[in-house]
Amino acid sequence: MKRLPNLLTLFRVLMIPALVLVYLIPGPLGNWFAFSIYTLAAITDYLDGWLARKLKATSEFGRMLDPIADKLMVVAVLIILIEFRDISGIHTLAAGLIIMREILISWFREYLTDRGVTLAVSQIAKYKTTIQMIALGVLLLGEAGDMISPFVKDSGLVLLWVATLFTIWTAIDYLSKGTAALKMKK
Repeated sequence: MKRLPNLLTLFRVLMIPALVLVYLIPGPLGNWFAFSIYTLAAITDYLDGWLARKLKATSEFGRMLDPIADKLMVVAVLIILIEFRDISGIHTLAAGLIIMREILISWFREYLTDRGVTLAVSQIAKYKTTIQMIALGVLLLGEAGDMISPFVKDSGLVLLWVATLFTIWTAIDYLSKGTAALKMKK
């Protein structure tokens, strides 16, 4: 049971190629499959952390892999949404900013860890992740979302920009807190 959180995280990583493959299925069916896989991945993201705390099964491996799995999923989804023009034009800027932040902050957190500084995940970062997950899920609906309402894609794009604002906010927050912690360490 103590391995279950890490197994869920690994399962989430393995769902990424499956999500990409089903998104290639033309029409709403591919969208529904991709949305379903993405939703399952989001649920496992919540469950692995919850189970690790509940079972007292936190590990260094899990601490490292969980955020990597999250970043891989986000980046993969953004890339396929751009490739299939579900995100295009100025909205590509939002996707690019999110990808840049994910890479920068992942590097920065590892840089800090190597220097003995750890930063807890902030509440704002949890909000960012939640909004980002919802936005990407809505955008994955693509044609299927259009069948529900003509406003589904627009809602997803608005949420993408809200997630981008939180993304920028959390990047500044992590960079300033991390830099301050490094200065105190000296």
